[in-house]
Amino acid sequence: MTSACGFNLMPHRQRDARLARRRRYVEWASAMLCGCVAVALLVTWQTFERARSDGERAAIEQRLAALAPPLAEQTRLVREARDERLRDERAATLSEPLTHLLDLLDALSGESSEAVVVRQLRQRERDTELLAASSDHAASAAWLNRLAALKGVKDSDLSDVHRANNATDASTPFEIKAHLKWGGPPEQRPAPATAHQNTRGKQ
Repeated sequence: MTSACGFNLMPHRQRDARLARRRRYVEWASAMLCGCVAVALLVTWQTFERARSDGERAAIEQRLAALAPPLAEQTRLVREARDERLRDERAATLSEPLTHLLDLLDALSGESSEAVVVRQLRQRERDTELLAASSDHAASAAWLNRLAALKGVKDSDLSDVHRANNATDASTPFEIKAHLKWGGPPEQRPAPATAHQNTRGKQ
């Protein structure tokens, strides 16, 4: 039995418990609200960043699309220039033997027919063989020296020097065989040197 002068503490405890529970509910609700706000802010920021990235990518794609035609034209021009250069180089390579032959014929046309007479000429890609009759050794060597000085001649030699028909008469011409070897493009060819009779190459 409770004393008349005592206090009933149960209502105060129940009220304090209710207040404590309300505070916890408020705290939980506040935490949940803050979490939701943070998530919303994060989603908003990600959406903004994605939109900005999409806008930048679209702008870059537009610039690239605008540059595509001139780039394609530049590529085409470079390819055509390269193909034309290769065609020119191939044409020059294929025409070199003919150019060498024309230079040789032009030089031979200016030679005196008294000292050396060309009887046969054989032209290969980079090699020319001449069969000729000469009045003496000195004339043969001088003649070959002049031919060896032609543009494009890389090497030369003089061989098979003997009397025609095995004759012993000093007035009988010599039969000689000369070889001219032609080099590559002009910038790769060495300067021609003086050829010497009965030796291979230039001296």
